[in-house]
Amino acid sequence: MIKAIIFDCFGVLVDDSLSSFYRECFNNDPELIKKAEEDMHLSNKGVITHDELLARYASLAGISADEVDKILSNNPVNQELFEYIVGELKPSYKIGFLSNASDNWLEELFTKEQVELFDTLVLSYDVGFAKPEPEIYEIAADKLGVRLDECVFVDDRQPYVDGAHAVGMKAVVFKSAEQLKKDLPALLKD
Repeated sequence: MIKAIIFDCFGVLVDDSLSSFYRECFNNDPELIKKAEEDMHLSNKGVITHDELLARYASLAGISADEVDKILSNNPVNQELFEYIVGELKPSYKIGFLSNASDNWLEELFTKEQVELFDTLVLSYDVGFAKPEPEIYEIAADKLGVRLDECVFVDDRQPYVDGAHAVGMKAVVFKSAEQLKKDLPALLKD
């Protein structure tokens, strides 16, 4: 029986500014993106700070760290998804938050009421593991007080959905709130 639904942040709860950054500043160059992803992984694991990440991205893109920060800070909240969580999901399920993150920026992205919807918040830099490492999913389930097979994980990236499947969670690739409303009910049946 499903008892918890765990949401990713970027690309799900908020728009993903990183894709825009890659498009605008790297012209989707695969080599630059590969290096940026390596740096992001180090940041998500807490090996380098967010400021160090911005400096590395600035160097790769040939712009200032402030310009990088401005582009990456444009993350509008997915209001339709939050309304669905409040109206349909929160009354029946524990709600988790699981994100690869290099710092705690929740107050910058969300209102206090939005943050309070989550029964647990798991940020990769804080726990030392990043998706798709199995440990991060295990930590999220443990903090929610549920088994892995009692969770549904929602993320916009297939490798992270695959990581959730690998530990026994049900999972869905997020494309839009409308798509999730259609796909999620089948996963909630057990």
